[in-house]
Amino acid sequence: MRKTKLALLALTAALAVTACGGKKEEKKPETVSAAETQATEATEATTLAPATDEEKAKAAEVGKKIDAIYVQNWSEDTEKLCKEAKEAWDALSDSAKAEVKGEHASPEYFGLDTGDVTKDNPLNQDEIGGKEILVVSFGTSYNDSRAKDIGGIESYLAKQFPDYSVRRAFTSQIIMNHILARDGEKIDNVEQALERAKKNGVKELIVQPTHLMQGKEYDELKETLDKHKADFAKVALAEPLLGEVGKTADEVNADKEQVATLLVQAAVTDGGFESVQKAGQDGVAFVFLGHGTSHTAAITYSEMQTAMRKLGYNNVFIGTVEGEPEETAVDAVIEAVKKAGYKKVTIRPMMVVAGDHAHNDMAGAEDDSWVQKFVASKNFDRVETQILGMGGIADIEKVYAAHTQAAINQAEGKTAESSAAETTAAESKAN
Repeated sequence: MRKTKLALLALTAALAVTACGGKKEEKKPETVSAAETQATEATEATTLAPATDEEKAKAAEVGKKIDAIYVQNWSEDTEKLCKEAKEAWDALSDSAKAEVKGEHASPEYFGLDTGDVTKDNPLNQDEIGGKEILVVSFGTSYNDSRAKDIGGIESYLAKQFPDYSVRRAFTSQIIMNHILARDGEKIDNVEQALERAKKNGVKELIVQPTHLMQGKEYDELKETLDKHKADFAKVALAEPLLGEVGKTADEVNADKEQVATLLVQAAVTDGGFESVQKAGQDGVAFVFLGHGTSHTAAITYSEMQTAMRKLGYNNVFIGTVEGEPEETAVDAVIEAVKKAGYKKVTIRPMMVVAGDHAHNDMAGAEDDSWVQKFVASKNFDRVETQILGMGGIADIEKVYAAHTQAAINQAEGKTAESSAAETTAAESKAN
């Protein structure tokens, strides 16, 4: 799904910036058309001299070093290996960098510009105090998206709950290793964050996942937390963004309805449309792209489609990168949009973070990205993307805050009635 030629990296990053509102003076993000993403192939790139045999040999060694750190599990050697891989990469000539390859390695591992890492706060500090909110995310190696989408949620929770220290943990060790190797930023995994909380004497631990649903990642987080409950006086795991998973595709809880409304509003505003209904009358369909899963929680995507219909958003369609459930696969969604008669399409992530999936699987220049698939179908007059994560939507942050408040109430043993009252008060305060 990714371009591996070093000469294409700068353009890929430039397209991502354009999609997120590249012109600083503009408040609204711009969209990127399929024609613009295809410009990658036509862009003039600096011609590199052919790599020598010696350079190729050095590039091969860097590829091996990248493969060695591209792991799921942290070890006592990981930090050292990450440092060695980066130093070896930095020592390569540009011609040699273009030759880096391996099972997981490519020039993009170190060469892709994803923004300024200094804008991101890893929240791995000690001196936590007695109360902590641990914000757990899958993570992203895209620096700008991490700071805006994940960092935005963390900052909002810190403001709403000043009596608690907010800390971060990621669940993808692959992403954590990538960030550490490329940028030198250390982010705790869940075990490390829990150990940090224990050593700092945290008594009340509230864990707020930024996950979309109660899927595999949420289940694994719950299992890990259960093993550490004895380390704290009070522990509570908050709901993910879309709340509980229903039993049928027709079940729509308040969280899903609220998030559906907020996501559509953001897409309409960012696209410069008058309303979702007016956009539909003008032949515009919105496609919201999630990750997809083989977990039983996959029904959540069907429930979100139901929520869109119940809200009267007939020109909104739900898709997934993984194509699970089946009706969310790219070919199925293309057919559904075509059958409904819409000729213009705006694709946007239904993901908390606009990371690799958004930039590559959704908006990439490769033939199998969603934007290119829609264009190749020749059914539509215009196909655009909005590369923006849900974590950057202010009102989505409020949904997380409400879930955090409910978890605090649970940890403190408050009644359902008092919990509901405090949650409502927290929502009012947020507004």
